[in-house]
Amino acid sequence: MESSLHETAGSTGTGQRVPGPRTGSTPPPGPDDRPSPVTSRAADVARESTDALEPLLRQEIVRITEAEASSSVTQVLLSPQRLRTICAHAMEDLLALARRDPAAGSSWRYVWDSYIAYRATLAYRVAHAIHQAEDTPLGQDVRLAVARRVSEVAKVRTGVEIHPAARIGRRLIIDHGLGTVIGETTVIGDDAYILQGVVLGARGIADNPNGRRHPRLGDRVEVGAFARILGAVTVGDDVLIGPGIIVTTDVPSHRRVRLLNQYQGTSGECNVRVFGVVPVCEGVVEVHGTGLAAIEVDLVTSTGQHRPVVVLERDDRRVRCAVNRPGTDERLRIIDTCGNETVLYNLQQLWRALDEFGFA
Repeated sequence: MESSLHETAGSTGTGQRVPGPRTGSTPPPGPDDRPSPVTSRAADVARESTDALEPLLRQEIVRITEAEASSSVTQVLLSPQRLRTICAHAMEDLLALARRDPAAGSSWRYVWDSYIAYRATLAYRVAHAIHQAEDTPLGQDVRLAVARRVSEVAKVRTGVEIHPAARIGRRLIIDHGLGTVIGETTVIGDDAYILQGVVLGARGIADNPNGRRHPRLGDRVEVGAFARILGAVTVGDDVLIGPGIIVTTDVPSHRRVRLLNQYQGTSGECNVRVFGVVPVCEGVVEVHGTGLAAIEVDLVTSTGQHRPVVVLERDDRRVRCAVNRPGTDERLRIIDTCGNETVLYNLQQLWRALDEFGFA
């Protein structure tokens, strides 16, 4: 069941979500503008040599594989060409994280020594390469088992679960990462930036059908904390998915997806469940849920006064109401036939959404 309502807002169409600095003189820095120690270090390490990085990566990739397979199997799985490819992708991931996360201070050494989330992406690169190593004389069952073991160990160590079969482009960044899950048939383009608690999963729970059941993300997609993108949906290039969103429909390129309203559920013997309230047009909102055919709806002001609401249409799953823009902080109140009461978010939020996104 979806637990948030989302809507997309267009950008300039260029994919640039943050305007450039205005022209003019720059004010002198104040006392709060002094660089932090990490920022100061960034200037010193921005061009630090990566000569030492490749040997570290090669050693760690071999160690990760040998922890789940014998030395002879590791040698077969990590052919010289495959090892070079894993190193190249893992190095790009590391340098991208050092560059794009301000807390890293542009230092790949700092990230390498201390960022557990990076180890999740490194383990994915190893597991995916092994999973796809069809040119080896090893049987498929051996490859898949080793790849899955690498992924499972990384899940326990980092809190991030990435299925070895997921297809992820270059310069992947998982920042913070704890609780993030990326499903088997997920496809992610280049330069993705994913925060903690993100789920790229299927719509169902058990007995999902075979075939594509996970999202496809384009290039330069950013996904905020605890967002969930579910099902075989397609998210275009240069999309920003805000925190706490549930996305179950396609999102075009160059869009921001923002949270408008969180769903609330009711409990009680009457089995009335309220999922959320949606602005339809000026003066009209809809309540969505189940068991709504017999509910009563009115408005409650901040002083506790009640104002009637005109119900335009109703059925078991939807109630459409005529609600003028409130002059005070009014909230929609729903009372079911058993006397259980639910008060949803104040309507001012819905009118702001109506103004910002232009619902028709």
